[in-house]
Formats: sequence, structure tokens, C-alpha cells
Amino acid sequence: MFALLIHIYRQDSWDKIFRDQIKSLQSYSPVIMINLCITNPDNPRIISEIKADFPQAFIITTPNKGRDIGGKLALIDFFIKTKQQSEYIVFLHDKKSLHSFEGESWRVKLFGIIDPGKIKTIITEFQSNETIGIMGTKDFIKNEFDKKRNKFKTTNSDKIKELILKYNLAITDYSFVAGTMFWVRSAIIMKFFSKYSAQYCRETLEEGNFTDQYEGTYTHSWERIFCWLSNDQGYALKGI
Repeated sequence: MFALLIHIYRQDSWDKIFRDQIKSLQSYSPVIMINLCITNPDNPRIISEIKADFPQAFIITTPNKGRDIGGKLALIDFFIKTKQQSEYIVFLHDKKSLHSFEGESWRVKLFGIIDPGKIKTIITEFQSNETIGIMGTKDFIKNEFDKKRNKFKTTNSDKIKELILKYNLAITDYSFVAGTMFWVRSAIIMKFFSKYSAQYCRETLEEGNFTDQYEGTYTHSWERIFCWLSNDQGYALKGI
């Protein structure tokens, strides 16, 4: 019924973050697709452990291009090319921060979307309300658009506007899920990326580790664009 698309960058994330979380979802038999950063020297061990616990999991590796956004785009490309069938996609990654306590707190809240006690409620909400396209942690839903100035309150404003024009997006609500972990109807992802190749979109992303503290990036701009694909297709964003 749903597919887990997971980007893993750090060596210890599988053991410390994902294994037990995914095991708690086994009764739902989700499609599991994992992208590992190719520079991780521990990948052979991680792949072996993933396959031991989840032999049905699909695993790919990519360079660190676009951080977790690049990983998501690589997984979307793989999802489409392997013709997966699922009603919903759940995007996850090993979000951490240089400020470890804050980063841990953010991750726990964002991972609330895969709390086994919430999944039936989320699916029921999707099924009973066809206008909902995305569901994410309500505390992380943001809107940076300044209508009076016609710009976004972020260093990424110019690049965001460039991408909106490039992909001809008609947006009525600029709300998005910060952290880019959420549930989305698979049909929304399939419709957009059948027109614009996910690998093509990934090409513009920055390489290595970087921030948007002083200068905007295409990677951080895509953090917003991902949610707006849903709004462009007439769907709403709902907080959990």
C-alpha cells in the first residue's frame, strides 16, 4: 500500500535510526527502497545487514549530490523505472544536525509520520479526503512567501522562483514540510516525474556538504518544490 524511500548518508544511521523503525512496519509489508551515499566505506556491511533483515529491499548507491534531496530524486527515478505499485510514498532520511540534541529532537518529531499507531489514521485520512495530497508533521509545516514583496523569506528565493518558472508550476499555497519527510500520493510523484526525469532534475543540484545560510541553493529550493508539486496538481497539504 505504501513505499518507503529512504536516503542514508551517515555510517551509523542504519543501526541507530532505521532498522528498528522499519521492523515495526513489517506488518504493512511496505516496498522498501534505500539509497546509500557511495562514499560511505561501511556500505558493504550495511547492505549485508539490510538484506539480512529485509531481503525484499531495493538498495542503490549514489554520490553525495544534493544531499537527501538528491537521494530522493535518485530513488524516485528507480521507483519509476522498476514500475513499483503503491498508493503512497513515504520519504525519510537520516536527518542530523551539528547541534546533536536539536537534530535528534527534530528527527524524532519528523519520524512521527511512521509511528505504527498513526499509520492507519493517515491512510484513512487519505482515503476519506481525496483533496489531500501530502501529510507531514504539523510542527514542520512552513510558509515563507511574502505576498507584498512577491518573494520568499529565504536566501533561496531567486532559485525557487526560477524553478517555479522552469517547471511551469501554478501554486496557490506555498506551505511545505521543512525537513522533507512526508507521505505523498504516488500519483502526484508519477505525474510530474514522468514529464520531467528525476535524474534530469538531480543534475542541477550542488555537490558535497553545503548550507543555504548565506546563499541560496537548488538543493534547498527543491525542499520546497517537492511539496508544491502536490499543490500544482490541485491537492492540499495536511499536518499530522
